[in-house]
Amino acid sequence: MRFLNVLRRYRQSFDDQDDHLLKILVSKDALLHNAHQFRLLFPHHTIGAVLKSNAYGHGLALMGRFWDRHDGIGKIIVDSLVEAELLRNNGVKKPILILGHVPFARIRDVAGVKPVAIGVNSFGQALWLADRVRFPLAVHIKVDTGMHRQGVFVGELAKTIEALRSNRRIRIEGLMSHLADADSFGGGPYTSEQLARWRQAVDGFRRYIRGGELHFSATAGTRYIANGANTMIRAGIGLYGFDTTQDLRLGVRPALSLHAKIVGAKIVSRNGGVGYNVTFRAPNDMAVAIVPCGYYEGVPRALSNRGCMYYHDTPLPIIGRVSMNMSTIDISAVQTPLHLEDEVEVFSTDPAKKNSIAWVAGSCDTIPYEILVRLAPTIRRVIA
Repeated sequence: MRFLNVLRRYRQSFDDQDDHLLKILVSKDALLHNAHQFRLLFPHHTIGAVLKSNAYGHGLALMGRFWDRHDGIGKIIVDSLVEAELLRNNGVKKPILILGHVPFARIRDVAGVKPVAIGVNSFGQALWLADRVRFPLAVHIKVDTGMHRQGVFVGELAKTIEALRSNRRIRIEGLMSHLADADSFGGGPYTSEQLARWRQAVDGFRRYIRGGELHFSATAGTRYIANGANTMIRAGIGLYGFDTTQDLRLGVRPALSLHAKIVGAKIVSRNGGVGYNVTFRAPNDMAVAIVPCGYYEGVPRALSNRGCMYYHDTPLPIIGRVSMNMSTIDISAVQTPLHLEDEVEVFSTDPAKKNSIAWVAGSCDTIPYEILVRLAPTIRRVIA
């Protein structure tokens, strides 16, 4: 009877000006703390803030503006020209590095987002740029030291440099690589092989280019920065609070939480089914609530009947199938009446909670990256 009042009482929240059912909060304190940790641990390196994939789900424009104002961040790093253009359109001024391939048909548009450099990821791309570029263009050459995705092999580096230098409008600004197994405890031997190739590549690069930026380390690779020449760290997941180093040495804190307002509540009678395929039946009369957040919004379907959300410190199990835009939660444990548009915490910044990004990722047999980047871009994001 207690929760029948949910359907009878519609509380008017005149003091709440937020008209969104969902919101992502990004903790300013956590972001500042994480940036401070990188600066503290790596005082002699440029810290490049990686904003690819909607800034790891935190919001491309939002994070772009935030890091643009932060003195400890020297460069903004993205995957695509589209991302770079969006940042410039949102007032971001810092130098940008585009890691991914820029379509040949759009290469002239790179000049519109300067200061910018693009990645050269193959010898064929270098030849095309050398033949076609008619405006000043800065590039970072990617060398494949063992990841075997993008990049020229070490043996191709000299001819790649020579091809690019044949066009006087092209300025080779840096050399980069990426470690394939830096986050694995068993990755030592393979990483050592990559770093040996990196040192070889740097020696070859120095025969042609003095100075320039050298970078092979993302967050996980920071453990190895003493093992090869480098001037910049590509800080992605670490800036947002996830330590992927083997020894968890960064001391960073998760910044993102997701919150949703209840849009429905009812009493499900004993043995009543919940959701598609009736994968849950109520063991007794129980109070449930509907949250407008499903697998489109970023709640993995794998959390069906196993995940939970929170009302303050009370866990609320997800029952039945997670739907495309809705999830059902058991609110029987809440001691005070819940009302329409009361707020629950879908994902938490607290690693100890069972709705933290890390816990959710582990429960779904994946990694925090995947949970974060699948948060719908339509959800309102706020730095708080």
